[in-house]
Amino acid sequence: MLMKVLKRLAQGDRYSNKIMAKELGIDEGMVEQMLVQLQRMGYIEKEDMSSCSGGCDCGSTKKASCCNSSNIEIVMWKITSKGKETALKVT
Repeated sequence: MLMKVLKRLAQGDRYSNKIMAKELGIDEGMVEQMLVQLQRMGYIEKEDMSSCSGGCDCGSTKKASCCNSSNIEIVMWKITSKGKETALKVT
């Protein structure tokens, strides 16, 4: 299941934990745990953003986060080269 999440991330599409959980038939909390595990393994990392970008215009200066119009923090993940190589091997 962990490699399915990695493969999804490697496809470059943006997914919320809720959408990922629904597609994989698991709980959102499980998706979050898998993302943390993938980070610990060096397959993904939090996207380094020195300020809020992407037009959300919330004025956030938090790294690796942004917020939407509801001021809910959003964490963006980026797949590492190690993650890309591994995802290519996943069938």
